[in-house]
Amino acid sequence: MAVSPARMAAFRILLKIEQGSGFAVERLHDDPVSRFNQADRRLATELVYGVLRQKSCLDWYLASLVERPLERLDREVRMVLRLGAYQVLFLSRVPVRAAVHQSVELVKESGKRSAAGLVNAVLRKADEAGFEQACGQLPLDSSRGLSLRYSHPEWLVSRWMDRWGWKHATVVLQENNCPPKVHFRSNSPRLGQEEMVATLEAEGYSVYPYHLRRGAWVVDEGDLTKSSLYRSGQLAIQGAGSQVIARLLELKPSDVCLDVCSGTGGKASHMVQLGKGQASVIGLDSNFARLRIARERHGKQWPGLRWVVADGTRPLPLSVRFDKILVDAVCSGTGTLRRNPEIRWRLQAEDLTRLAVLQLSLLDNAAERVKPGGILVYATCSLEPEENEQVVERFLSSHPGFRFKTAYDEGLKPCQGLNPHCQDGFLWLPPLVTQSDGVFAAVMQAAE
Repeated sequence: MAVSPARMAAFRILLKIEQGSGFAVERLHDDPVSRFNQADRRLATELVYGVLRQKSCLDWYLASLVERPLERLDREVRMVLRLGAYQVLFLSRVPVRAAVHQSVELVKESGKRSAAGLVNAVLRKADEAGFEQACGQLPLDSSRGLSLRYSHPEWLVSRWMDRWGWKHATVVLQENNCPPKVHFRSNSPRLGQEEMVATLEAEGYSVYPYHLRRGAWVVDEGDLTKSSLYRSGQLAIQGAGSQVIARLLELKPSDVCLDVCSGTGGKASHMVQLGKGQASVIGLDSNFARLRIARERHGKQWPGLRWVVADGTRPLPLSVRFDKILVDAVCSGTGTLRRNPEIRWRLQAEDLTRLAVLQLSLLDNAAERVKPGGILVYATCSLEPEENEQVVERFLSSHPGFRFKTAYDEGLKPCQGLNPHCQDGFLWLPPLVTQSDGVFAAVMQAAE
């Protein structure tokens, strides 16, 4: 029996990601997965994200079943074992016999035919009850035990335990291994909420309003990238927390705005939308490919958008001063580990210091282009204070011409009876609240 397309695609994607080539969310929307039928696309997605989320836990368990050190196996063999073990241990709808057989065929097709016997023997020993028993013996009151059980780097677990305590850290670790919700919004001046929902439901999608804010929506079933509204650019897939950021700029139709680190343009298009389609917005990014995607996705709907390729860590090649500037800074992404689980295996503790330097340089250069009385918003999808409050504090101490303003979006609803979005004047929407990415933001205003 040939290896299923979903398993082969997942295997190849995971190998590329392990080599540091791209992110799962990008690879799973490229060929060949984009051409799969719905069942194969779902399986490939489940396998890629599942193995990434459970990687160190899988390796720890597999090490008890393999006679030689796991790291001495060829990387293709290790990946086949992870894929097979994930199916046996976590996917009850996949028969064990099928998971084992497909893994044996996969290791043969990968060019490692000599390892077929090893893969067969190891996966036949893998057992859900034995796995749960082994996990039950882990010391979950230690960073090492939590690191293995919930498959996060121990250094990250340790710092979260120190900052939040054992209970809160454990909940965050558990939630990071849950699939994120997919949020979206209208991305057209002509597409109202009712028409958007009616069109999606007619195409077979199940959607409902986001619980914290009007205008944000959640898809319960269906791949929105296949919808007519997404393909035409009238719908934008954007995390609900991310949708709050542009609102902190208090946009007006007359505003001239800059979005630094614009990426594929989600926040830039939202800025134009909040400016009643009349605000002038420049999206700036150092990556030409990302801005080309941004223009394709958003340009037809919002003619007020312009794009500039430039490095925001250097003096900006712009002579104009702006009413509103957003710095959605490059960061560690520790608030996105649900959506981008591979980040946890790439990030090192020393990266936080390096990134804070980069983030401060982005703010320094953006500050030079803010009009007197203008607004500067700094945002990240990081959970780490080195990249959040500490960067803002360092910026304000070296820029006396800016004052700190309380970040506030009056449209955000209380969560569990609490106002979740303002702590010490900062916007803070953790992943447990957004059910997707964690978001931090600070608002600063230039002196008149």
